[in-house]
Amino acid sequence: MAAAANSQQSGPGIECGQTAAAVIARQIIAPGDSIVPQIDVQQASEDYFTRIHRAALVMTGSPWDADDLAQETFLELAQKSDRFEGRSSLYTWLYGILLNLDRRRRRRAGMWQQKLRVVRDAAADNPRRATPADVRLEVDEWRRSLWSIVATLPEGQRQVLVLRFSERLTYEEIAGVLDCPLGTVKSRIHHGLAALRERLAPDANGTGEVSIPPLALSRGQADVG
Repeated sequence: MAAAANSQQSGPGIECGQTAAAVIARQIIAPGDSIVPQIDVQQASEDYFTRIHRAALVMTGSPWDADDLAQETFLELAQKSDRFEGRSSLYTWLYGILLNLDRRRRRRAGMWQQKLRVVRDAAADNPRRATPADVRLEVDEWRRSLWSIVATLPEGQRQVLVLRFSERLTYEEIAGVLDCPLGTVKSRIHHGLAALRERLAPDANGTGEVSIPPLALSRGQADVG
């Protein structure tokens, strides 16, 4: 029932040209030292920016916040690329950076951010200050989707559901991103799905079956049940 392993996954011993990851072939190897992959930040951005931006949008429901988080993720990569040890795929390491940035964003969220969102929503209804139609549709679709409910879950549950069902990471990859045991990942997914079932209203015919909004976790429904 786990999703197929992502074809971009690579390890520290990959030769140049064998992977789309931004870990390039030049490696510093000294006697007694472990292999230290070097990162081409520009190539990493070209390979993974869209993927990281999508995850940020699913988590926040805001194109503006998603832009900021995605850009900050690669800025942090550029500043801390020497910390990548090659023990995981580069893209899973980037997810870890993204989740940490999102955690900080939520912690510092206050009234000023709420007021800013009110201004943005008002601007969307103002013909002279309106945002592009495709952006408004994107936000409206998120608000009608299951992801808007996922965003209200506790951090641990929210993170694993996004990584599993939006980003299609395996359980093992999620454990690597979050630096936690595999059993913890499975438990959080189980409890997160249970919490979603409780928060979704029964359908109109009174059967008690949950109604699944647009953009639901359809790609990972094999894990449900």
